[in-house]
Amino acid sequence: MNRILSYIFVIALGFFAVMFGIDRFGGKHAEQPADTILYTEEFCKDIVGFNDVIPLEIYIVDGKISYISILQNKETPSFLRKVTNAGLVEKFYGLTPKEASKVEIDAVSGATYSSNAIIKSVKTRMAIYDKEINPSPWTWQLFGIIGCAVILCVLSILKRYN
Repeated sequence: MNRILSYIFVIALGFFAVMFGIDRFGGKHAEQPADTILYTEEFCKDIVGFNDVIPLEIYIVDGKISYISILQNKETPSFLRKVTNAGLVEKFYGLTPKEASKVEIDAVSGATYSSNAIIKSVKTRMAIYDKEINPSPWTWQLFGIIGCAVILCVLSILKRYN
Protein backbone atom coordinates (compact mmCIF):
# COMPACT_ATOMS: atom_id res chain seq x y z
CA MET A 1 0.00 0.00 0.00
CA ASN A 2 2.85 2.38 0.86
CA ARG A 3 4.47 1.66 -2.50
CA ILE A 4 1.26 2.56 -4.35
CA LEU A 5 0.92 5.78 -2.36
CA SER A 6 4.55 6.62 -3.10
CA TYR A 7 3.96 6.13 -6.83
CA ILE A 8 0.81 8.27 -6.76
CA PHE A 9 2.71 10.97 -4.87
CA VAL A 10 5.59 10.93 -7.36
CA ILE A 11 3.24 11.04 -10.35
CA ALA A 12 1.30 13.96 -8.84
CA LEU A 13 4.54 15.76 -8.01
CA GLY A 14 5.80 15.20 -11.56
CA PHE A 15 2.52 16.44 -13.02
CA PHE A 16 2.70 19.66 -11.01
CA ALA A 17 6.37 20.09 -11.95
CA VAL A 18 5.44 19.75 -15.63
CA MET A 19 2.58 22.24 -15.32
CA PHE A 20 4.82 24.68 -13.44
CA GLY A 21 7.52 24.34 -16.10
CA ILE A 22 5.06 24.94 -18.92
CA ASP A 23 3.50 27.92 -17.20
CA ARG A 24 6.78 29.40 -16.07
CA PHE A 25 8.98 28.76 -19.11
CA GLY A 26 7.41 26.90 -22.01
CA GLY A 27 3.95 28.40 -22.21
CA LYS A 28 4.99 32.03 -22.33
CA HIS A 29 6.28 33.78 -25.38
CA ALA A 30 9.77 35.16 -25.28
CA GLU A 31 10.08 38.90 -25.03
CA GLN A 32 10.38 40.08 -28.60
CA PRO A 33 12.37 43.25 -29.22
CA ALA A 34 10.38 46.10 -30.76
CA ASP A 35 12.68 46.35 -33.80
CA THR A 36 14.61 43.43 -35.24
CA ILE A 37 16.69 42.95 -38.38
CA LEU A 38 17.05 39.38 -39.61
CA TYR A 39 19.29 38.03 -42.36
CA THR A 40 18.54 34.99 -44.51
CA GLU A 41 22.01 34.21 -45.82
CA GLU A 42 23.13 31.97 -42.94
CA PHE A 43 19.84 30.04 -42.80
CA CYS A 44 19.03 29.74 -46.51
CA LYS A 45 22.32 28.65 -48.12
CA ASP A 46 20.61 25.92 -50.11
CA ILE A 47 17.83 28.13 -51.51
CA VAL A 48 19.02 29.23 -54.94
CA GLY A 49 17.41 31.57 -57.45
CA PHE A 50 18.33 31.58 -61.14
CA ASN A 51 22.06 32.10 -60.54
CA ASP A 52 22.76 31.87 -56.81
CA VAL A 53 21.47 32.52 -53.30
CA ILE A 54 19.55 35.79 -52.89
CA PRO A 55 20.41 37.21 -49.47
CA LEU A 56 17.69 39.25 -47.79
CA GLU A 57 17.46 41.63 -44.87
CA ILE A 58 14.10 41.45 -43.09
CA TYR A 59 12.99 44.28 -40.80
CA ILE A 60 10.49 43.43 -38.10
CA VAL A 61 8.83 46.30 -36.26
CA ASP A 62 6.34 45.67 -33.45
CA GLY A 63 6.22 41.96 -34.28
CA LYS A 64 5.39 42.36 -37.98
CA ILE A 65 7.45 42.50 -41.15
CA SER A 66 7.82 46.13 -42.16
CA TYR A 67 10.45 45.96 -44.90
CA ILE A 68 12.48 43.42 -46.87
CA SER A 69 15.68 44.46 -48.59
CA ILE A 70 17.30 42.37 -51.32
CA LEU A 71 21.02 42.44 -50.64
CA GLN A 72 23.88 42.21 -53.11
CA ASN A 73 23.60 39.05 -55.19
CA LYS A 74 24.51 37.38 -58.48
CA GLU A 75 20.99 37.25 -59.84
CA THR A 76 20.22 38.57 -63.32
CA PRO A 77 19.13 42.22 -62.82
CA SER A 78 16.20 41.95 -65.24
CA PHE A 79 14.73 39.06 -63.23
CA LEU A 80 15.03 40.98 -59.96
CA ARG A 81 13.41 44.03 -61.57
CA LYS A 82 10.43 41.85 -62.48
CA VAL A 83 10.23 40.63 -58.90
CA THR A 84 10.43 44.12 -57.39
CA ASN A 85 8.06 45.65 -59.97
CA ALA A 86 5.51 42.93 -59.18
CA GLY A 87 5.65 43.90 -55.47
CA LEU A 88 6.55 40.40 -54.34
CA VAL A 89 8.31 41.30 -51.10
CA GLU A 90 5.57 43.77 -50.17
CA LYS A 91 3.15 40.83 -49.90
CA PHE A 92 4.94 39.89 -46.67
CA TYR A 93 4.57 43.35 -45.13
CA GLY A 94 2.34 43.49 -42.07
CA LEU A 95 2.56 39.75 -41.43
CA THR A 96 3.82 38.24 -38.19
CA PRO A 97 6.69 35.75 -38.47
CA LYS A 98 4.24 32.87 -37.98
CA GLU A 99 1.89 34.19 -40.67
CA ALA A 100 4.78 34.86 -43.07
CA SER A 101 6.13 31.32 -42.63
CA LYS A 102 2.79 29.85 -43.75
CA VAL A 103 1.43 32.33 -46.29
CA GLU A 104 0.93 31.16 -49.88
CA ILE A 105 2.40 33.59 -52.41
CA ASP A 106 2.64 32.93 -56.14
CA ALA A 107 5.90 33.29 -58.01
CA VAL A 108 6.33 36.13 -60.49
CA SER A 109 5.89 35.00 -64.09
CA GLY A 110 9.12 35.46 -66.05
CA ALA A 111 11.20 35.41 -62.86
CA THR A 112 10.06 32.15 -61.34
CA TYR A 113 13.39 30.95 -59.96
CA SER A 114 14.24 34.30 -58.40
CA SER A 115 10.82 34.87 -56.90
CA ASN A 116 10.55 31.31 -55.57
CA ALA A 117 13.96 31.70 -53.91
CA ILE A 118 12.88 34.95 -52.24
CA ILE A 119 9.56 33.47 -51.09
CA LYS A 120 11.20 30.34 -49.71
CA SER A 121 13.98 32.32 -48.01
CA VAL A 122 11.53 34.62 -46.24
CA LYS A 123 9.30 31.73 -45.18
CA THR A 124 12.24 29.66 -43.95
CA ARG A 125 13.80 32.50 -41.96
CA MET A 126 10.44 33.49 -40.46
CA ALA A 127 9.74 29.90 -39.38
CA ILE A 128 13.12 29.76 -37.64
CA TYR A 129 12.59 33.14 -35.99
CA ASP A 130 9.08 32.18 -34.86
CA LYS A 131 10.48 29.09 -33.12
CA GLU A 132 13.12 31.26 -31.43
CA ILE A 133 10.57 33.67 -29.98
CA ASN A 134 7.83 31.07 -29.32
CA PRO A 135 9.52 27.93 -27.98
CA SER A 136 7.48 24.74 -27.82
CA PRO A 137 6.01 23.82 -24.42
CA TRP A 138 6.57 20.15 -25.30
CA THR A 139 10.19 20.55 -24.24
CA TRP A 140 9.07 21.13 -20.67
CA GLN A 141 6.50 18.34 -20.79
CA LEU A 142 9.16 15.90 -21.96
CA PHE A 143 11.46 17.14 -19.18
CA GLY A 144 8.70 16.47 -16.62
CA ILE A 145 7.94 12.99 -17.96
CA ILE A 146 11.62 12.01 -17.90
CA GLY A 147 11.92 13.48 -14.39
CA CYS A 148 8.95 11.40 -13.19
CA ALA A 149 10.42 8.25 -14.73
CA VAL A 150 13.77 8.85 -13.02
CA ILE A 151 12.09 9.44 -9.66
CA LEU A 152 9.99 6.27 -10.06
CA CYS A 153 13.12 4.26 -10.88
CA VAL A 154 14.95 5.65 -7.85
CA LEU A 155 11.97 4.87 -5.59
CA SER A 156 11.78 1.31 -6.95
CA ILE A 157 15.48 0.76 -6.28
CA LEU A 158 15.24 2.23 -2.78
CA LYS A 159 12.19 0.04 -1.95
CA ARG A 160 14.10 -3.10 -2.97
CA TYR A 161 16.95 -2.33 -0.57
CA ASN A 162 14.71 -1.37 2.36
